[in-house]
Amino acid sequence: MKSAFHTGAREITVSETPKPVPGPGQYLVRIKACAICGSDTWWNNPAADSEPVHGHESAGIVEACGPGADRYRVGDRVVCYAIKGCGVCESCKNGIPTRCNATQFVEGGFQEYSLFPADLLFPCPENADFVTASLLSDAIGVPLRGLRRLPPAATDAVTVWGLGPLGLLQVMFLKAKGVRKIIGVDTIGARREKAQELGADHAIDPRQGDVVAEIARLCGGEGADKAYTFVRNAQATETVFKSTKKGGEICTYVGLEGNFNLPEWMERTLVWSFYFTPAEYPENVRFLEEHGIDLKRVVSDVFPLVEIGAAFEKRFADPEHSTKIVITMD
Repeated sequence: MKSAFHTGAREITVSETPKPVPGPGQYLVRIKACAICGSDTWWNNPAADSEPVHGHESAGIVEACGPGADRYRVGDRVVCYAIKGCGVCESCKNGIPTRCNATQFVEGGFQEYSLFPADLLFPCPENADFVTASLLSDAIGVPLRGLRRLPPAATDAVTVWGLGPLGLLQVMFLKAKGVRKIIGVDTIGARREKAQELGADHAIDPRQGDVVAEIARLCGGEGADKAYTFVRNAQATETVFKSTKKGGEICTYVGLEGNFNLPEWMERTLVWSFYFTPAEYPENVRFLEEHGIDLKRVVSDVFPLVEIGAAFEKRFADPEHSTKIVITMD
């Protein structure tokens, strides 16, 4: 089978490797598609000696079942999950493996076959093609979990900071929820245009003029009710805080980094949101179906596995002309 290995800075090599055999409780999944994630920044770095096959937004078909693996059958279509918890701690028992102190990040999507246990697989909707299916895990799970952690009201004016694929999906989901005003913020013109195409009422460049004053103006003078941010740098973080109104609420998907000048009287509520839980998967799929959301609207390109190097080059070196990029194995 073909597997894509990170072999150097900005270098990916596709090599022939043996097809794995499923052990007890494992499934051999024939990967059909795997999306590139914005966190796949390993591509830009030197390769490590024991680096695995990357790719964690994958979907495919069960090819074989190991001993005792009886949840799925050969031929079942599945979507893959990337967080493996210990299974015994309080967080895992409560269905939140993302909070487990012994989590493992499971990859292996950039190859033709990969092994998964049952708890890292979800049933794939029959009407979803595999490019769409590759977006049913992280790509929708991350922004939708944020909307659970910080639910928007229909009367809200909200900002979305960072209009990469997840930010664009957030715009679509906020629009589907009937939010009154959606303001996208990004430095890349094509992404601002795409955000407006997907439902943003306004899309502004934070480098042009006083972005805090502009957001206040667009929101009626006080700033945004809520902000959802996919941007991690100190200047952006300060601006996100200052552009929300007093008592406003902020959801970050990327944490905080740097030194901030945020005085104590700037009372805001800050919520962290990370990945999504297995129990949220069927709710997420239902949300898409109920609102008729077409995830392919954020997919700019589909590349075959043998051209994965070019796909990564476009995704990370040419953000003006790329959004979500998916790798297919056929």
